[in-house]
Amino acid sequence: MTIFNPPLEQSDTHAHTGRIGAPFQATVMALGIALLAGCATPPHPAPGPSPAAPPSETPANTLALIGTEWHCTRIGTRIMDAGATPTLLVAADGKASGFAGVNRWFGSCAADGASLKFGMLGMTRMAGPPERMDLEQAYANALAAVTRWSVSNGRLQLSDGTSVILEFVPAH
Repeated sequence: MTIFNPPLEQSDTHAHTGRIGAPFQATVMALGIALLAGCATPPHPAPGPSPAAPPSETPANTLALIGTEWHCTRIGTRIMDAGATPTLLVAADGKASGFAGVNRWFGSCAADGASLKFGMLGMTRMAGPPERMDLEQAYANALAAVTRWSVSNGRLQLSDGTSVILEFVPAH
């Protein structure tokens, strides 16, 4: 930490010793303590329910969604080719991430029973072949439209409330 030490005037009573006055030292110490306190580890939260329940407290139907990496097999009526397909991973803390076709994506999501909603999504910004970029855009648009989810015959199905718009299988 660098502390600004103003040059002493020749008329300063401490100029010959190079010492700084007590009020200035007290101010610098108070600022230093305040800065260090701001860097301290925050106190532990009070006991009680956490915003994201651990898996043991998560409803059983949500466990199928959380913690599994899912590989997309269908966007709307478009069947995915084998290879670099979009992926989805939902964590217990409400974070979601995956691969979109060219770029990695990340964001938040909220699952409540069969309801599922993705928050604002971020994405890396690499360019790719036009068909992969189109796939990525279709995937991102579909994620934004999701309102419901279910697992049927081992497949994760995300819908817009009317029809299935994304379908996934678990990664092997």
